Amino acid sequence: MKSAADIVPAALLARPFRDEARRLERDLCADQLDPYLRRLASQEARCRRVLGTIAQQLLRRRAYHALGFARIGDYARERLGVSGRELQSTARVTGALATLPAIAAAFEEGALSWTQVRLLAPVAEPATERAWIALASARTVRALEALVRTAVATAREGGAGAAITAASATDGVEALECAGAAAPPSVVPLAVSPSALRAADAALDECAEDDGVVDGEPEVAFRLRCPRWVGALWRETVELARRMAGEPLAVWRAAEAIAAEGLSAAPHEHRATPPHEQSAAASPNETHAAGAALAGVETGTASDKPPEVDLNEARDGFASRSGLGPLDWLRIVEALPADVESLVRDVGSCDAHALDARLCTVAHAMQRVDWQMGRLLRLFLDSRLYAVLGFPTAERYVRERLGMSARKARLLVAVERKTWSAPALMAAYREGRLSCLHALTIAPVLSERTDEAWVARASEVTLRRLADEVGWALDVRDTSAALVAVAPPPAGATLTPPERQMRAPHDETLDTDIHFRGPASVVGLVRIAIAAFHAPLTPAWTGFVSLLDHAKAEWERQPHHRDPIFARDGWRCTVPACSSRRNFHDHHLRFRSRGGDNALPNRSSVCASHHLRGIHDGHVKVWGTAPSVVHWELGVRSDGPPLLRLVGDAYQMSGDASDAAGDPSEATVAQHLRRVS
Repeated sequence: MKSAADIVPAALLARPFRDEARRLERDLCADQLDPYLRRLASQEARCRRVLGTIAQQLLRRRAYHALGFARIGDYARERLGVSGRELQSTARVTGALATLPAIAAAFEEGALSWTQVRLLAPVAEPATERAWIALASARTVRALEALVRTAVATAREGGAGAAITAASATDGVEALECAGAAAPPSVVPLAVSPSALRAADAALDECAEDDGVVDGEPEVAFRLRCPRWVGALWRETVELARRMAGEPLAVWRAAEAIAAEGLSAAPHEHRATPPHEQSAAASPNETHAAGAALAGVETGTASDKPPEVDLNEARDGFASRSGLGPLDWLRIVEALPADVESLVRDVGSCDAHALDARLCTVAHAMQRVDWQMGRLLRLFLDSRLYAVLGFPTAERYVRERLGMSARKARLLVAVERKTWSAPALMAAYREGRLSCLHALTIAPVLSERTDEAWVARASEVTLRRLADEVGWALDVRDTSAALVAVAPPPAGATLTPPERQMRAPHDETLDTDIHFRGPASVVGLVRIAIAAFHAPLTPAWTGFVSLLDHAKAEWERQPHHRDPIFARDGWRCTVPACSSRRNFHDHHLRFRSRGGDNALPNRSSVCASHHLRGIHDGHVKVWGTAPSVVHWELGVRSDGPPLLRLVGDAYQMSGDASDAAGDPSEATVAQHLRRVS
């Protein structure tokens, strides 16, 4: 039976020695690796369509509720190792293909990549799909994205009658016309339906992130060199921002909240204004703070806009810069393994547990492809072999040649880099025991002495608990007097924040970076806030510390609901893998109608969704003693074992011993189901 592991020969997947990498014959290497990368990308795209077909059923029925998960994002991360947004996007594109037979056929034949299909699916209709295929077939992905963006903007401005027009299937774009304009007989109107604008915006946003755009602005980096102990203060304040918002905020959104809190209390004379908002009459002294704060940061003004993209930019413009001849754009169709291809059969008749099993199988096959692709991509990108094929950047090669997201390519290369220094991680990732998300989560704390322990812990607990333990380990490392490798905490231990150890009074060694990426305006806002708290003649990082101290103090003194149960549980839902930080219910582990009392060990914080749809609907079962020995069963069913069994956030594997004393009515508590990989 064909396997995804059969695509790339073992000799090419072997880790090259450093001297070998330096002596590569770049032309020959590019000519050899490029076809394998294209084959891997082809198989990954076909696996993605299978994933989307099954995910449609999961989303349409909200079957993840029956599996014990309140949110699709929590399910996707924990079970499949992907984000909920990615799973929803894949299902949306796959669903659109069912109504667009011509685009679906072009994708299956290799004429369109997944990136092109993702752009076309929201805007194409049965009457216009062949014209859209003609537009996409000879153009670059960048030109197609600009074309779709223009069509969406035209439709939004002109209403239902506005259309982007294209000539026949071979001539491509001729003109942009609004409603009422006379169209030549050979012109096909490519109108974008108003009902499709929302889906088109989502697809364009995903593509914009590949181009370095976040929240409609250029994505820039914030980086500040500071003493190691500041990292622990930063993570503590970010966590507090998330609690205040009641949401698992992205780091840049938490940074925005911290900066806004600081500037709201800063004296008016210390508030800096971005240079592009200042009047021409502003004095140099008035603009100094803002100029220093925004030095080197893109502000997203008109001068920073990217150059206009030629709507007719052809992919034939990528000419090989070596003696390899013209760049080959022949279609590559890599067949799916038989066991993966068969997963879409009778998917409509599958129950929630069967859908989960099929999704996990597809995710495992995709990870095998991703491992091979990450290994080849690292060598390909580090050696700049894309330049040999005529591509100016790695991002252009990945999107145009492989038809995949540049963001995903960066993640695969990042994981691959880490596996070279952590053999245990390499083995677990290659075998599919750990997902890409697990690998990236434990990467900051891996060392030669602790990598095996962290890899083992990653397979024993939920991703949420793993992230908590990694954060605890980073705090221990950053608050200690010396930089040491930190092993995982004891299983099930309470993660108490470490106390900062004594240092020399003037120990201000700048040995760590505070780093995140976000929209240019947010990075600028953070720098302005730091400038407002920065005392003269002191290092820049002291202003950052003062800002964090201020935000932390302000939020901690805010009046809030003082519930001992919610406070004990960290203001989070205690159901394993749940990311909810709001709408808590005080749940009695043993119902009072069954003899339970109001003592704290019999009460636990659960979100409203898990309380009502999970526990009371019978999909989640819980018993035990809070907070340390709480037993959970997720995905409870009457005709078989539950999907998952856990104690706290620790998975219970086959053969483990379990304390069922908290719920003596359960006859099968001592039986345990190995977690489905």
